[in-house]
Amino acid sequence: MQKEEKQDRTPVGDRNFGYGILVLGTVSAIITMPIFIFLYKYFPKIEFFIGDNLIKLDYILLFLALFFLFYYLLKKFRLFVIISLIAGLVVMTITNFANIYTFLDLRDDYYAFLSDLSGDSFEEDFVVEGGRFKKEKELRAAIDYSNPSLRNYAASIAVKHFDEQRHFSSNRKWVQFFSVFKEVYGQWKYVYDPANEDYYSKASETLTQLSYDGFFKGDCDDYSIMMAACIKAIGGEVRLVRTTVTRNDGQRIGHLYPEVKFGSTDDLETVVYLIKNIYFTDESKGKPIHYFQDSKGFIWLNFDYNDNYPGGKYQSDVRESEIVI
Repeated sequence: MQKEEKQDRTPVGDRNFGYGILVLGTVSAIITMPIFIFLYKYFPKIEFFIGDNLIKLDYILLFLALFFLFYYLLKKFRLFVIISLIAGLVVMTITNFANIYTFLDLRDDYYAFLSDLSGDSFEEDFVVEGGRFKKEKELRAAIDYSNPSLRNYAASIAVKHFDEQRHFSSNRKWVQFFSVFKEVYGQWKYVYDPANEDYYSKASETLTQLSYDGFFKGDCDDYSIMMAACIKAIGGEVRLVRTTVTRNDGQRIGHLYPEVKFGSTDDLETVVYLIKNIYFTDESKGKPIHYFQDSKGFIWLNFDYNDNYPGGKYQSDVRESEIVI
């Protein structure tokens, strides 16, 4: 005799019920995510630490509230929700072509959400002294960004790196600033000034050093001048900051470094995402992006040479004086 095959004794109604929950849950999550990404910026922050881990309770509450709302609506008013989704897609299409809120804006908001979720940005707590900037005239004269050779060089290195990944950023200038940083930083060799003398090499003069061995040479002043000239030559805004650094042997020395303007606080999370996940993934892995926020709310990234990515750590938290180029 043949053995009777075991039959699935699970009632058909129970199986359908389980499948229904799975389908409704999946669709609810798909609907919830883009709306959550759009709304989370406007939801009051509720955050606390458990050990070293930051718990973003506001994210959890908002996501769950939206998820269960859409789950309920899908279950009770399926036809209404489908019509609403179609209407939403139509509205999104209209706002996209009318340039009110585009698909690129939605993508940028998604980047911003991922960046904010990771906690990868760090606003430095500076001591701003606001003193008079020493030798401003000499420094401005050395930043000869309108020199034809310097301008041509800056334009060439602005598209040397990341050109194939430029579509990831809605702001092409940002990609070009990153490219300039990578090129100048990668070719810089530190050389001290003559003893007891500040020597400010013009950017166009520093450029000629490439013909010797393919490297730039100079101290922090020369580096800041070169970086400022290249960024300025391609339409960027640069701030030079004077500070004092305490070395390991206890000696205090003066230091000059450049910062580059990257927009408002609304742009910060997208910029951080681009650095951490697109353009400087290996260099910035496990490290935060350091920045300065000025009195008008604009964000300036550290372009100093002590880290190999934009937004590296500051050598000092004191800003003795500063000028915008």
